[in-house]
Amino acid sequence: MNHMRGLVSPAQALRQIFFNSPHVSRSALVRTQISSSCFESRNFSQSPALTRPVVRTPNAPTVIKDEAIGTRLVQLVDEEQNLMPPKRLAEVLDSFDRSKFFLLQVSPGDENRPPVCKILNKMEAKQHEKAKAKSAKAQKVQTKQIELNWAIDAHDLSHRLKQLTNFLEKGRKVEVVMKRKRSKRPPTVDEIKHVMQTVLDTTREAGATQVKAMEGEPGKQVIMTVKKESS
Repeated sequence: MNHMRGLVSPAQALRQIFFNSPHVSRSALVRTQISSSCFESRNFSQSPALTRPVVRTPNAPTVIKDEAIGTRLVQLVDEEQNLMPPKRLAEVLDSFDRSKFFLLQVSPGDENRPPVCKILNKMEAKQHEKAKAKSAKAQKVQTKQIELNWAIDAHDLSHRLKQLTNFLEKGRKVEVVMKRKRSKRPPTVDEIKHVMQTVLDTTREAGATQVKAMEGEPGKQVIMTVKKESS
């Protein structure tokens, strides 16, 4: 029974979905409209703080290298990560093969010391960036997404739920998005209940839990994020 911990029961989910009062959303809409009207009726020309232009600081480059370092002196880091005495930037740039190496600023300077820099191999740096990007991509695909139309036919629903089970068995976190497609006919209440119930049952049978609360509104869009518990 531990695998059911964290799952919303079908009865709880359907009660939350189909027995919420519609007056809540209408009253919230009225409050939003009233707040908007009050906001628009104010005379903002009398408030200099609100009319003051926004000053944006341009984004600094993420990589500062070679002549772009722009200081007369730099301080190199050797292979043992020891700081060497300051040297002229031009002298450092002339000391290595610019076609194979480059000078990278690893720490900005200040009034009391020059920027700290390191000489890097271009090929090795490129391979490092490729490996870093590949790792980030691998982490991103750990979360899979499955989309279900509320009015989905039985065959497609069965196929998508097999995908869901397969992803969960592989230890993937899965985001199940149940939504209405504009190109399709509106779903019936029974169809909405059936899709919700079937997804909940499939998730429970796979031994998965919801990693966060369900979001959205049934009949429109609901997002359920699930993952199988580690054994």
